[in-house]
Amino acid sequence: MNKYKYSDLLLYKKKIKDLYSNLGLNFDDSNRISKYFKYLGEIEKSRNLDKDKFHVLIQKNKAKYYYSQFYVLEICKIIDALQNTKIDNNILKVKLTHLAKGTYLLSEEDINNTQARDTTFELSLFSFFYARNLRVKLGRSNPDLQLSTTNFTYNIECKRPYSMKSLEKNIRKALKQLRKTQNSVGIPTMALSLEQIILGDDLILDSKDEQSALAFLNALLSQFYQNNLAMIRKICNDEPCLILYCLSCLTGFKTDIPMTHTTFIVGNIYNFDQNLSASIHKDLQIMLPSRD
Repeated sequence: MNKYKYSDLLLYKKKIKDLYSNLGLNFDDSNRISKYFKYLGEIEKSRNLDKDKFHVLIQKNKAKYYYSQFYVLEICKIIDALQNTKIDNNILKVKLTHLAKGTYLLSEEDINNTQARDTTFELSLFSFFYARNLRVKLGRSNPDLQLSTTNFTYNIECKRPYSMKSLEKNIRKALKQLRKTQNSVGIPTMALSLEQIILGDDLILDSKDEQSALAFLNALLSQFYQNNLAMIRKICNDEPCLILYCLSCLTGFKTDIPMTHTTFIVGNIYNFDQNLSASIHKDLQIMLPSRD
Protein backbone atom coordinates (compact mmCIF):
# COMPACT_ATOMS: atom_id res chain seq x y z
CA MET A 1 0.00 0.00 0.00
CA ASN A 2 1.40 3.36 -1.02
CA LYS A 3 1.58 5.46 2.15
CA TYR A 4 2.13 9.21 2.30
CA LYS A 5 3.64 11.68 4.75
CA TYR A 6 1.42 14.60 5.67
CA SER A 7 4.42 16.90 5.52
CA ASP A 8 4.91 15.95 1.85
CA LEU A 9 1.22 16.30 1.02
CA LEU A 10 1.03 19.74 2.63
CA LEU A 11 3.71 21.00 0.22
CA TYR A 12 1.21 20.56 -2.60
CA LYS A 13 -0.80 23.55 -1.43
CA LYS A 14 1.93 25.87 -2.72
CA LYS A 15 2.11 23.94 -6.00
CA ILE A 16 -1.63 24.37 -6.42
CA LYS A 17 -1.56 28.09 -5.57
CA ASP A 18 1.30 28.60 -8.02
CA LEU A 19 -0.59 26.76 -10.77
CA TYR A 20 -3.68 28.92 -10.24
CA SER A 21 -1.59 32.09 -10.05
CA ASN A 22 0.31 31.29 -13.26
CA LEU A 23 -3.03 30.97 -15.05
CA GLY A 24 -4.35 34.22 -13.58
CA LEU A 25 -6.87 32.42 -11.37
CA ASN A 26 -7.79 33.33 -7.81
CA PHE A 27 -6.95 30.85 -5.06
CA ASP A 28 -7.68 31.86 -1.46
CA ASP A 29 -8.34 30.28 1.92
CA SER A 30 -12.11 30.25 1.43
CA ASN A 31 -12.23 27.64 -1.33
CA ARG A 32 -12.77 23.97 -0.55
CA ILE A 33 -9.24 22.90 -1.58
CA SER A 34 -7.71 25.28 0.95
CA LYS A 35 -10.04 23.95 3.63
CA TYR A 36 -8.94 20.36 2.97
CA PHE A 37 -5.32 21.40 3.46
CA LYS A 38 -6.27 23.34 6.61
CA TYR A 39 -7.71 20.24 8.27
CA LEU A 40 -4.82 18.12 7.08
CA GLY A 41 -2.45 20.66 8.64
CA GLU A 42 -4.32 20.38 11.94
CA ILE A 43 -3.85 16.61 11.89
CA GLU A 44 -0.13 17.02 11.20
CA LYS A 45 0.27 19.49 14.10
CA SER A 46 -1.48 17.06 16.45
CA ARG A 47 0.56 14.00 15.62
CA ASN A 48 2.85 14.58 18.62
CA LEU A 49 -0.10 13.82 20.90
CA ASP A 50 -0.29 10.35 22.40
CA LYS A 51 -2.36 7.81 20.47
CA ASP A 52 -5.47 8.07 22.64
CA LYS A 53 -5.61 11.88 22.56
CA PHE A 54 -4.99 11.87 18.82
CA HIS A 55 -7.85 9.41 18.30
CA VAL A 56 -10.18 11.58 20.39
CA LEU A 57 -9.25 14.63 18.28
CA ILE A 58 -10.08 12.80 15.05
CA GLN A 59 -13.41 11.54 16.40
CA LYS A 60 -14.52 15.07 17.32
CA ASN A 61 -14.75 16.00 13.65
CA LYS A 62 -14.24 12.68 11.93
CA ALA A 63 -16.01 13.54 8.68
CA LYS A 64 -13.90 16.63 7.98
CA TYR A 65 -10.62 14.99 8.98
CA TYR A 66 -11.25 11.91 6.83
CA TYR A 67 -12.53 13.94 3.89
CA SER A 68 -9.43 16.14 4.08
CA GLN A 69 -7.30 13.03 3.57
CA PHE A 70 -9.47 11.67 0.76
CA TYR A 71 -9.60 14.87 -1.27
CA VAL A 72 -6.04 16.04 -0.65
CA LEU A 73 -4.76 12.67 -1.86
CA GLU A 74 -7.04 12.91 -4.88
CA ILE A 75 -6.13 16.51 -5.68
CA CYS A 76 -2.39 15.82 -5.32
CA LYS A 77 -2.67 13.10 -7.97
CA ILE A 78 -4.63 15.48 -10.20
CA ILE A 79 -2.03 18.24 -9.86
CA ASP A 80 0.81 15.83 -10.70
CA ALA A 81 -1.01 14.81 -13.88
CA LEU A 82 -1.92 18.37 -14.91
CA GLN A 83 1.57 19.76 -14.32
CA ASN A 84 3.19 17.06 -16.43
CA THR A 85 0.79 17.14 -19.36
CA LYS A 86 0.46 19.67 -22.17
CA ILE A 87 -3.09 21.05 -21.85
CA ASP A 88 -4.81 23.98 -23.55
CA ASN A 89 -4.76 26.81 -20.99
CA ASN A 90 -8.36 27.77 -21.70
CA ILE A 91 -9.54 24.25 -20.92
CA LEU A 92 -7.33 24.11 -17.83
CA LYS A 93 -8.66 27.41 -16.50
CA VAL A 94 -12.25 26.23 -16.74
CA LYS A 95 -11.48 22.91 -15.03
CA LEU A 96 -9.46 24.48 -12.20
CA THR A 97 -12.12 27.16 -11.59
CA HIS A 98 -14.76 24.46 -11.15
CA LEU A 99 -12.40 22.30 -9.06
CA ALA A 100 -11.99 24.92 -6.31
CA LYS A 101 -15.71 25.57 -5.90
CA GLY A 102 -18.37 23.45 -4.24
CA THR A 103 -19.04 22.16 -0.74
CA TYR A 104 -16.53 20.75 1.72
CA LEU A 105 -18.49 17.61 2.58
CA LEU A 106 -20.28 15.36 0.14
CA SER A 107 -23.30 15.41 2.46
CA GLU A 108 -23.53 19.20 1.97
CA GLU A 109 -23.83 18.91 -1.79
CA ASP A 110 -27.17 19.20 -3.59
CA ILE A 111 -28.21 19.02 -7.25
CA ASN A 112 -27.47 22.74 -7.68
CA ASN A 113 -23.76 22.58 -6.77
CA THR A 114 -22.43 19.34 -8.27
CA GLN A 115 -20.08 20.95 -10.79
CA ALA A 116 -17.02 20.95 -8.50
CA ARG A 117 -17.17 17.22 -7.80
CA ASP A 118 -18.25 16.42 -11.36
CA THR A 119 -15.07 18.15 -12.53
CA THR A 120 -13.08 16.40 -9.79
CA PHE A 121 -14.23 13.05 -11.17
CA GLU A 122 -13.16 13.99 -14.71
CA LEU A 123 -9.74 15.13 -13.49
CA SER A 124 -9.35 12.17 -11.15
CA LEU A 125 -10.01 9.77 -14.04
CA PHE A 126 -7.58 11.81 -16.14
CA SER A 127 -4.90 11.42 -13.42
CA PHE A 128 -5.72 7.70 -13.04
CA PHE A 129 -4.94 7.04 -16.71
CA TYR A 130 -1.94 9.39 -16.61
CA ALA A 131 -0.46 7.41 -13.69
CA ARG A 132 -0.76 4.26 -15.83
CA ASN A 133 1.37 5.93 -18.56
CA LEU A 134 -1.55 6.12 -20.99
CA ARG A 135 -2.12 8.90 -23.51
CA VAL A 136 -5.08 10.87 -22.19
CA LYS A 137 -6.25 14.40 -22.83
CA LEU A 138 -8.98 16.68 -21.52
CA GLY A 139 -11.75 17.71 -23.88
CA ARG A 140 -13.81 20.88 -23.92
CA SER A 141 -17.00 18.81 -24.10
CA ASN A 142 -18.28 15.79 -25.96
CA PRO A 143 -16.18 13.99 -24.93
CA ASP A 144 -14.84 14.93 -21.49
CA LEU A 145 -11.72 12.81 -22.02
CA GLN A 146 -9.97 11.08 -24.91
CA LEU A 147 -7.84 8.07 -24.10
CA SER A 148 -5.58 6.60 -26.78
CA THR A 149 -3.93 3.19 -26.88
CA THR A 150 -2.01 1.55 -29.71
CA ASN A 151 -5.33 0.11 -30.89
CA PHE A 152 -8.06 2.69 -30.33
CA THR A 153 -9.11 6.11 -29.15
CA TYR A 154 -11.78 6.08 -26.44
CA ASN A 155 -14.19 9.02 -26.30
CA ILE A 156 -15.19 9.17 -22.62
CA GLU A 157 -18.19 10.93 -21.10
CA CYS A 158 -17.96 11.16 -17.30
CA LYS A 159 -21.08 10.98 -15.15
CA ARG A 160 -21.52 11.05 -11.37
CA PRO A 161 -25.04 9.84 -10.48
CA TYR A 162 -26.01 10.75 -6.92
CA SER A 163 -28.63 8.02 -6.43
CA MET A 164 -30.06 4.92 -8.04
CA LYS A 165 -32.94 7.08 -9.29
CA SER A 166 -30.52 9.31 -11.20
CA LEU A 167 -28.43 6.43 -12.58
CA GLU A 168 -30.64 5.72 -15.59
CA LYS A 169 -30.94 9.44 -16.36
CA ASN A 170 -27.16 9.85 -16.32
CA ILE A 171 -26.58 6.83 -18.54
CA ARG A 172 -29.13 8.08 -21.07
CA LYS A 173 -27.52 11.53 -21.08
CA ALA A 174 -24.04 10.07 -21.58
CA LEU A 175 -25.27 7.90 -24.44
CA LYS A 176 -26.90 10.92 -26.09
CA GLN A 177 -23.67 12.91 -25.80
CA LEU A 178 -21.62 10.00 -27.17
CA ARG A 179 -23.78 9.94 -30.30
CA LYS A 180 -22.28 13.35 -31.14
CA THR A 181 -18.84 11.70 -31.37
CA GLN A 182 -19.93 8.88 -33.70
CA ASN A 183 -18.59 10.62 -36.79
CA SER A 184 -15.12 10.69 -35.24
CA VAL A 185 -12.79 7.74 -34.88
CA GLY A 186 -13.19 6.36 -31.39
CA ILE A 187 -14.86 3.90 -29.07
CA PRO A 188 -17.93 5.43 -27.36
CA THR A 189 -17.26 5.14 -23.63
CA MET A 190 -19.02 6.33 -20.50
CA ALA A 191 -17.42 6.43 -17.05
CA LEU A 192 -19.71 6.27 -14.04
CA SER A 193 -18.55 7.41 -10.59
CA LEU A 194 -20.46 5.21 -8.15
CA GLU A 195 -19.26 6.34 -4.71
CA GLN A 196 -22.58 7.91 -3.74
CA ILE A 197 -24.64 4.97 -4.96
CA ILE A 198 -22.52 2.13 -3.55
CA LEU A 199 -20.62 3.68 -0.63
CA GLY A 200 -22.89 6.58 0.34
CA ASP A 201 -21.09 9.04 2.63
CA ASP A 202 -18.65 6.41 3.91
CA LEU A 203 -15.54 6.66 1.77
CA ILE A 204 -13.38 4.71 4.22
CA LEU A 205 -12.49 1.09 3.53
CA ASP A 206 -10.95 -0.72 6.50
CA SER A 207 -8.56 -3.12 4.83
CA LYS A 208 -5.29 -4.78 5.74
CA ASP A 209 -3.57 -4.03 2.43
CA GLU A 210 -4.15 -2.62 -1.05
CA GLN A 211 -4.74 -6.00 -2.73
CA SER A 212 -7.56 -6.91 -0.35
CA ALA A 213 -9.02 -3.43 -0.89
CA LEU A 214 -8.92 -3.86 -4.68
CA ALA A 215 -10.49 -7.31 -4.41
CA PHE A 216 -13.30 -5.91 -2.27
CA LEU A 217 -13.96 -2.99 -4.64
CA ASN A 218 -13.91 -5.40 -7.58
CA ALA A 219 -16.54 -7.56 -5.88
CA LEU A 220 -18.73 -4.51 -5.17
CA LEU A 221 -18.55 -3.25 -8.75
CA SER A 222 -18.99 -6.69 -10.32
CA GLN A 223 -22.14 -7.26 -8.26
CA PHE A 224 -23.39 -3.78 -9.16
CA TYR A 225 -23.12 -4.23 -12.92
CA GLN A 226 -24.69 -7.68 -12.72
CA ASN A 227 -27.63 -6.24 -10.78
CA ASN A 228 -28.08 -3.46 -13.33
CA LEU A 229 -27.36 -5.41 -16.50
CA ALA A 230 -31.03 -5.53 -17.57
CA MET A 231 -31.31 -1.74 -17.27
CA ILE A 232 -28.14 -1.20 -19.31
CA ARG A 233 -29.40 -3.49 -22.05
CA LYS A 234 -32.70 -1.65 -22.12
CA ILE A 235 -31.02 1.75 -22.41
CA CYS A 236 -28.29 0.83 -24.89
CA ASN A 237 -30.55 -1.44 -26.93
CA ASP A 238 -28.32 -2.28 -29.92
CA GLU A 239 -25.95 0.72 -29.60
CA PRO A 240 -22.30 -0.20 -28.93
CA CYS A 241 -20.79 1.26 -25.77
CA LEU A 242 -17.99 0.63 -23.29
CA ILE A 243 -18.98 1.39 -19.70
CA LEU A 244 -16.41 2.02 -16.97
CA TYR A 245 -17.75 1.59 -13.43
CA CYS A 246 -15.52 3.57 -11.02
CA LEU A 247 -15.07 3.61 -7.24
CA SER A 248 -12.60 5.57 -5.12
CA CYS A 249 -12.14 5.46 -1.34
CA LEU A 250 -9.69 5.84 1.52
CA THR A 251 -7.93 2.56 2.15
CA GLY A 252 -6.24 1.42 5.36
CA PHE A 253 -7.05 0.81 8.98
CA LYS A 254 -9.34 3.53 10.31
CA THR A 255 -6.90 4.19 13.16
CA ASP A 256 -3.89 4.10 10.83
CA ILE A 257 -3.27 7.64 9.59
CA PRO A 258 -2.42 8.62 6.94
CA MET A 259 -4.34 6.28 4.68
CA THR A 260 -4.10 5.91 0.93
CA HIS A 261 -6.43 6.81 -1.93
CA THR A 262 -7.53 3.75 -3.90
CA THR A 263 -9.42 3.70 -7.21
CA PHE A 264 -10.83 0.63 -8.90
CA ILE A 265 -12.56 0.41 -12.28
CA VAL A 266 -14.47 -2.40 -13.95
CA GLY A 267 -15.05 -2.21 -17.70
CA ASN A 268 -18.01 -3.73 -19.52
CA ILE A 269 -18.35 -4.03 -23.29
CA TYR A 270 -21.79 -3.82 -24.94
CA ASN A 271 -22.93 -4.51 -28.52
CA PHE A 272 -19.60 -4.48 -30.36
CA ASP A 273 -18.90 -7.26 -32.85
CA GLN A 274 -16.90 -10.20 -31.55
CA ASN A 275 -13.50 -9.20 -32.97
CA LEU A 276 -13.82 -5.59 -31.82
CA SER A 277 -14.97 -6.71 -28.37
CA ALA A 278 -11.93 -8.97 -28.07
CA SER A 279 -9.59 -6.09 -29.00
CA ILE A 280 -11.23 -3.73 -26.49
CA HIS A 281 -10.98 -6.44 -23.83
CA LYS A 282 -7.22 -6.64 -24.42
CA ASP A 283 -6.97 -2.87 -24.03
CA LEU A 284 -8.81 -3.03 -20.73
CA GLN A 285 -6.06 -5.25 -19.32
CA ILE A 286 -3.67 -2.33 -19.82
CA MET A 287 -6.06 0.46 -18.86
CA LEU A 288 -7.42 -0.94 -15.62
CA PRO A 289 -5.89 -2.25 -12.36
CA SER A 290 -5.43 -5.95 -11.77
CA ARG A 291 -8.29 -7.76 -10.04
CA ASP A 292 -5.96 -10.27 -8.38
